[in-house]
Amino acid sequence: MPEIQLLNVLILTLIVAGSLILFVMDKYPIDGIAFVVLLALLLTGLVLPKDILTGFSNPATMTVAAMFVLSAGLQRTGIVRLLAHQLYRLAGKSRQPFRLSAVMGFSTGFLSAFVNNTATVSVLLPVTLRLCRERGISPTRVLLTLSFAAQFGGVCTLIGTTTNLLVNAYAIEAGYPSFSLFEFGKLGLICFGVGMVYMLIVSQFILPNRQKADDAIAAYNLKDYVTEMKVLPNSPLIGQTGGENALHDISDDLQVLQIIRDGQRVWSPQSTQIREDDLLMIHGSVDRVLDAVGRLKLDDWAEKTLSEAHLSSEDIAMVEVLIPRGSRLIGRTLNQLDFYWRYHAAVLAIRHAGIEQRLADIPFQEGDMLLLQGHKDDIKVLQEQQDFMFLQDLSTMRVKKKRAWFAVLWMAFFLGSVGIGALPVLTAAFVSAAGMVMCRCLSLQEAYKSINLPIIMLLAGLIPMGHAMQSTGTADLIANTILTSLGDWGALALLAGIYAITMVLTAIMSNTATAALLAPLAIGLASTLGVSPTPFLVAVAFAASTCFTTPVGYQTNMMVYTPGGYKYMDFIKIGLPLNIIFMALSVLLIPYFWPF
Repeated sequence: MPEIQLLNVLILTLIVAGSLILFVMDKYPIDGIAFVVLLALLLTGLVLPKDILTGFSNPATMTVAAMFVLSAGLQRTGIVRLLAHQLYRLAGKSRQPFRLSAVMGFSTGFLSAFVNNTATVSVLLPVTLRLCRERGISPTRVLLTLSFAAQFGGVCTLIGTTTNLLVNAYAIEAGYPSFSLFEFGKLGLICFGVGMVYMLIVSQFILPNRQKADDAIAAYNLKDYVTEMKVLPNSPLIGQTGGENALHDISDDLQVLQIIRDGQRVWSPQSTQIREDDLLMIHGSVDRVLDAVGRLKLDDWAEKTLSEAHLSSEDIAMVEVLIPRGSRLIGRTLNQLDFYWRYHAAVLAIRHAGIEQRLADIPFQEGDMLLLQGHKDDIKVLQEQQDFMFLQDLSTMRVKKKRAWFAVLWMAFFLGSVGIGALPVLTAAFVSAAGMVMCRCLSLQEAYKSINLPIIMLLAGLIPMGHAMQSTGTADLIANTILTSLGDWGALALLAGIYAITMVLTAIMSNTATAALLAPLAIGLASTLGVSPTPFLVAVAFAASTCFTTPVGYQTNMMVYTPGGYKYMDFIKIGLPLNIIFMALSVLLIPYFWPF
């Protein structure tokens, strides 16, 4: 046990208290607060200059950075979106929220155990909204399950959340063995099952029909476009009519407006059988049209122009733009503009009132929206022009089939090598991330951009503070204080106290910051008691990774807040009992799986 240095303890206590206040105020960026903490530790001499940057080299920090790259590789190749669209069959046609909540909840939980849960929810959110609209189900009764299930899944594996990796790093530095990849699953799967049963009951009987699906989709900005697609050989659409075809199996919203054959519009497209090489003018939302491309063997007609420029798929960007007032495009058509050669981008689809002619012959109007695809560098040039107003980057909506399998194989390599203990988590994560880049699942620049720097800075700033809490004896002093108050009640009461403190702090500040502050305390408490710190570290990891009580407590909660039409009290009414259930399960079962 380190010697307690009272002056240093006082200074460090002030730094910890100040950081807590700043985190709770939520007025300043979390990475900025972490930098201030680093600076304070350096200036007060609590951490030596040679040790001040140890947070950046910590295995937890580097593993989190590599995991961001792995998740981005799965996103950029579109494999996560491809899996998401398979959920349409599982969801069935039922108009009851029970089945839809079950399908989306279990799917989200499974993906979140291996992929960043924020990324998982961002992909599944528009899919869920579409399913709600098609089945006449209020998103209010489904989206909360989506957010909470992402947290259920995150606690099932070591890599499910950044807090799990951080807590594991503290355990290793304290001289204890690393948690295995699926060790958290012993408790995580039980919590997952109980949480899903709770949410399915809530979605069926308690959550209101507050938000309309159409309003939610409008809020989420899913728009309908018209695009032209070429029918490839062996397409399921061949022999079907424009009115009755396999597009309706993907979504009832997808409609064939026109069939162009040999350069001429077919007179009666709804009753005409579709042939190979026909051009179909299709109306529908962006995500559903792109889904049809892969599933029904269609090809973007605009890509014929792109292929002539010999552009590789990983250099292609797809963006949504709006034609603003004063644009030189207004009143002119694609043919008149010679659009591709002027702007070096192909128009995949147009959102325009009253489309009745070929896309190339439509005179643009103010407010029209275009889906543009082109080389990333050319798209950047377009951003500087006054002819377009950029709305969003939709590059991740495309499935890069040639790269998707590489992404799956590298993720499988990571999970397999860590699962059987062949490689440490950090080594496997770095090898797999490098493999993603080398196989061009994403570019090196995209890999850099995928790393969430505020989270990395937060870890790098708070890990040295955790070291200082241990080296100065602050953690032991606080542990002694807690022990004096609760010691008579035994280790189980102390475990419940640690869980409760973590749960409360996570509801009002960053979960990663909470884990970084309390993990050293958990180790100090175990050291004072003379027991294993593992149960206390698991309690910190679980409590910090599951926040259901407030919309600001976890990022996925904020993502569903507006589309779901939720109110702050919804989270308290539904989430608080769930947090209490998780706490009871954890306090009872943690000592069973990880004895004191």
